[in-house]
Amino acid sequence: MIYLKDVSYTYPNGVRALRDVSLKVEENTFIGGLTGSGKSTLLRVFNGLIPNFYGGKLDGTVRIYQRPYLVFQNADEQIIFNTVFDELAIHAYQIGKDLRDVRRIADRLGIELNKEVQKLSDGEKRILTIACALLGSNFVALDEPFANLHPSIAREILKLLIKNAELVIISEHRFEFCRDFDFIWLEDGRISSFNITEPKVKVRGSCGGTALRVEDLCFGYDSPLLKDVTFEVNRGEVCAVVGRNGCGKTTLLKLIAGILKPWSGNVDVRGRIGICLSTPNYHLFADSVFEEVGIDMMKLFELERFANRNPHSLSFGQAKRVAIAKAFKGEVVLLDEPTAGQDYTFKFKLIEIARRLGKTVLIATHDYKILEWCDVVVEL
Repeated sequence: MIYLKDVSYTYPNGVRALRDVSLKVEENTFIGGLTGSGKSTLLRVFNGLIPNFYGGKLDGTVRIYQRPYLVFQNADEQIIFNTVFDELAIHAYQIGKDLRDVRRIADRLGIELNKEVQKLSDGEKRILTIACALLGSNFVALDEPFANLHPSIAREILKLLIKNAELVIISEHRFEFCRDFDFIWLEDGRISSFNITEPKVKVRGSCGGTALRVEDLCFGYDSPLLKDVTFEVNRGEVCAVVGRNGCGKTTLLKLIAGILKPWSGNVDVRGRIGICLSTPNYHLFADSVFEEVGIDMMKLFELERFANRNPHSLSFGQAKRVAIAKAFKGEVVLLDEPTAGQDYTFKFKLIEIARRLGKTVLIATHDYKILEWCDVVVEL
């Protein structure tokens, strides 16, 4: 269905993202690679957004016999309507499906049809965009579809994709979900051989004293969400917050940061807070990466090559790393899905940096691999 020969692509800002890529996609395919290796760009070529929307210079031979429905990495860029039902229904109607199909997919994925989109968690928005793809096309390409999802719902979605779509292309850093797919590995915009080793991560306990105490915390929106949440994290510890999609992980981070006010209970934070929510652009305001994070954080997070780049010109994963580096300027660091958009090695580096700097870090995550190196795990 897709044939590329010697394809290279350069964005209008001069960034060369693909270099002499040749491939044929006829079966379900997994695309892997380090952050910024060209995975999202390749999906945009498949879909036709490159060059028709993004512009730039595309060289080589591209033959697309059927363009895939593309699920974006950032769900907020793709959702149009105010309610979940309207968002699903328009995709069903466009190809002649009816409300029974909408209800069937909603029931299978646990989607509440009468819910307002603005009240969905980031993971629930991701589930919604994938459901739209399942309703709208039999050829689907997905950019980091499982990054914000609990493993159980990710596995359920993968089953649905394989069963209902004729061809599935997935760009993803969580390899465990795509073991039976054809495999393409990108490195610096080129097809390469897979070469990642798992480093050892230093696990150590507290370096003394309480940094964060949450006691009997209660909060909700239209109805109660968090009930009597109590836990404590010492200085220098890394704490993971886990739970199903929509259980209140991001809400908990916002309560700790003071963005939201609890209904009842207490939050005691001892130290300056740094926070990175799941959408990095909310945190990036300077004209360059250097101005945003400074030289020391650029070195720690391997961002030197982007020093003079505007953060908003970076890929989602690169911008996310800048936002995380900025959050590490705080003493108590709150991170919402920090491994989303990041390559497999970054989760190790994140913990290593936290240990080296002696930071107290709270991580809301669905990436259960990272739990092995955390001192505290809070399940909501």
